Amino acid sequence: MRGFIQPRLLLLLAKKTSHGYELMEALRAIPGSENLSDPGMMYRTLRQLEEAEVLRSAWDTGGRGPARRVYELTKIGHEHLEVWVAEIRKTRTHLDKFLAEYESIAENRSVKRRKRG
Repeated sequence: MRGFIQPRLLLLLAKKTSHGYELMEALRAIPGSENLSDPGMMYRTLRQLEEAEVLRSAWDTGGRGPARRVYELTKIGHEHLEVWVAEIRKTRTHLDKFLAEYESIAENRSVKRRKRG
């Protein structure tokens, strides 16, 4: 789903502090989110969120291998996630109403076809 990388990243970071590769692997593991797992898009989004103080990062030099940038949500980030959740719930309500209306129409059309047939 296009435009959905921000809430996905925020949700992943609300669960735990993570580095970029870990976030990328988590995005790839989510069914239906293949177009969210473009590394360039993900890192651009992380930078934008950090500039907006939605998250912060620090270099982790304690592990084996090269240093890795580790990301975590800020208080603003948690608030941002809550706004996304409210918007997603509102969208889901509208989509549910749309689908119910469509199913009603489709059911009526099906009944009319059977009566004609």
